[in-house]
Amino acid sequence: MRSRKLAFVLALALCLGTAWAIAAKVMSVSVRDGQVRETPSFLGKIVGKATYGQSVDVLEEQGDWSKVTVSGGVAGWMHKTALTTGKLAMSGGSAAPGSVSGKEMALAGKGFSAEVEADYKRSHGGNFAAVDAMEQVSYTPAALLAFLSKGDVKPQGGGR
Repeated sequence: MRSRKLAFVLALALCLGTAWAIAAKVMSVSVRDGQVRETPSFLGKIVGKATYGQSVDVLEEQGDWSKVTVSGGVAGWMHKTALTTGKLAMSGGSAAPGSVSGKEMALAGKGFSAEVEADYKRSHGGNFAAVDAMEQVSYTPAALLAFLSKGDVKPQGGGR
């Protein structure tokens, strides 16, 4: 009788452990426009987008990349720097503790913090035209691969 109870407890623990292990981890997108890619590489084809604060289910992790599913059924890879385990909330007016203002979102989207913005304003007179112009530049993954190949640079991660 005792061995049956022990076997039952072990079987139950195994089932619970397995269920926990295969359960998807939920994370939030921490960037303005999160790119979901076909392969775990910045050169992978973009198959979808996820917006700031949106929840994604993490199915697998490979190095600095997470395989995710986004609402709507889009599945692909996102870089770990675009994800956070915390819940994110946006503020529509006065900033509440832990929320993000619209100005902070705009700065973060350009890669700035308040300190970096202040320094940039001091040294460039507050002119963000060059930053705005850089945001408009884009290259196809094929063009980037050709550039890397010409310079004999080996991409890291899934872009090999």
